[in-house]
Amino acid sequence: MPSVQVSVMLPVYNGEEKLRNAVESVLEQDFKDFEFLIVDNASSDDTAKIIKEYCKDSRVKVFTNEVTIPRLENFIKAFSLASPESRWLKFIGDDDRLLPSCLSEMVRVGEAQGGMEKIGIVSSYHYIGDELQEGFMPAGQEYLVGSQILRKLLLEPRARVALYSPASILVSQKAYREFGPFKSELLHADSELFYRILNSYDFAFVHKPLTVTGYYSASGQAKSTEQGDTFREAYLIRYKNIKLYNNLSLSHLDVEKIKLNLVNDSIGFILARLATGNYNRALNHLTEIPVKALYYLPVSLIYFIGLGIKKIIRGEKFKVFVDHKS
Repeated sequence: MPSVQVSVMLPVYNGEEKLRNAVESVLEQDFKDFEFLIVDNASSDDTAKIIKEYCKDSRVKVFTNEVTIPRLENFIKAFSLASPESRWLKFIGDDDRLLPSCLSEMVRVGEAQGGMEKIGIVSSYHYIGDELQEGFMPAGQEYLVGSQILRKLLLEPRARVALYSPASILVSQKAYREFGPFKSELLHADSELFYRILNSYDFAFVHKPLTVTGYYSASGQAKSTEQGDTFREAYLIRYKNIKLYNNLSLSHLDVEKIKLNLVNDSIGFILARLATGNYNRALNHLTEIPVKALYYLPVSLIYFIGLGIKKIIRGEKFKVFVDHKS
């Protein structure tokens, strides 16, 4: 196997509470050929002091912004600082952790399946908080053609966990340079970019848990779900962007299934907001359902009513929506 290098990037702002765990999880990797770029977004807490503790490690490179810039612009800056010699790019947030064999396992399968010239994204089992996400790939299968995984992402909600967060994947630098950077106007710019990458590059998978994505009430993902951004941007990623996926063939019935899934996601979100008294947020979200999909509202409502009745009969707790991300 040719020499491989990974650029690990940690953009951070006021991350003093969990930062040490994130940094140490990178430095304790059993894979050694990587650089570790930390971009401090002009933090006002003790983030800079904590970062300084690790600067003796030659792999650590620290960059500090003079002023705080928007969150996604800081992500884009971190990616832009990666060495052009790196074959793979790995993101980690200050509330995420890489398990010890993360880089070695992801690089192994990525290189074995064709390297960065063929593989655009490597994913794996991972934890969201303390909940293990095993994904959807059949046991032992480490490779899917990009158009095949893209089709699953569009049509099968359970498949979306494969791209749950940047921390849970490894990205080919070649693919990122071709299709990036992130669109900074989107909160879920990572998913939007990764879908476009998979239109042209293939997908590799490790059947082991390799990362832990922070998910708690104050996390960015939790706040985004609460506000409805996850579902709102799903319309762009899974419906409006269909024309960009020119290596994927979708039938009329496929497009209709995508519409129905979008409406189901939205009705679940709306019911959850109504249950907590957030009537304005629910109403605002209802107006954002694409006009071309509105005729699925009755079907979706019947589905949730039926689901609720079944759970009541079984004595199960009724959860009106599951966040599959975008």
